[in-house]
Amino acid sequence: MEKHLEAKFILNGVESWIHCLDMKAGVSKEDKKISYHYHDYVEFLYSLESDGRVFINGKAYKFTDGDLIIINSNDMHDLIFSQPSRYICVKFSPNILYADEHAYTEYKYAMPFLIDNSHQTVFSKKETEESGIGKLCIEIIEEWKNKDYAYELAIRANILKIFSWILRYWKKNGIMNMDRNLPDTIKKAIIYISENYESINESKVAKACGLSYNHFSSVFNEYMGQSFKHFLTSVRLKKAERLLVTTDKSITEIAVETGFTTASHFIENFKKYKSMTPNKFRKRLKNI
Repeated sequence: MEKHLEAKFILNGVESWIHCLDMKAGVSKEDKKISYHYHDYVEFLYSLESDGRVFINGKAYKFTDGDLIIINSNDMHDLIFSQPSRYICVKFSPNILYADEHAYTEYKYAMPFLIDNSHQTVFSKKETEESGIGKLCIEIIEEWKNKDYAYELAIRANILKIFSWILRYWKKNGIMNMDRNLPDTIKKAIIYISENYESINESKVAKACGLSYNHFSSVFNEYMGQSFKHFLTSVRLKKAERLLVTTDKSITEIAVETGFTTASHFIENFKKYKSMTPNKFRKRLKNI
């Protein structure tokens, strides 16, 4: 099994926030091995005509006509097709889901695609056929190909419409809690945790956010719906999951690198997270 970090898309000499592809794929070889790649972009795939599977973090999802698949930032993924297929692939920087770095009330909309991989990944044709998502995806590709004046704005508008539909669908069906209005301090905490997860504790994060330990703990629980300890462990396990697949580092090395006190502590938490040991998880993916 291969795995690699996909390079940023460069447009006119600068890093682009968007990359759109009108993909045509042939039948995959029977002995094709999974070749995982990952990137900082959020990605969605919309099937125009396909019969295949999308692998995300070791799980396989059916991908057929009219399906929409959401891939989080930094999720490992690959595709295999059993017949000639055509699909639309759109990769974009997740920060377009909120207005700017000060738009704390909107930041919550990007959170599920940055820090939470427990949400619904596949939307079937039955779920999307009345949403107009297919038309929006086709318009995105047409704008990308033609590059008429202000095409970037048109593409961004369609992406926001698609993800507005997804978030409303989740809210309507009780799939995720969509009512969290994140204050400045919580956004700062999330960013700080993401950048320093391997060497922090709750006291350090509280201090970085300018709050007392008790106040920070209370606010974090209120807005995140979970304890700081649980959230930090989840972040560390997600980082460890990627290292297990993308490196040959030992379990002990990964435990240390992701902030666990001992290898046994890491293994114990990973088993709760994935219902298997880190070694078993690694072997399972290598045998796909």
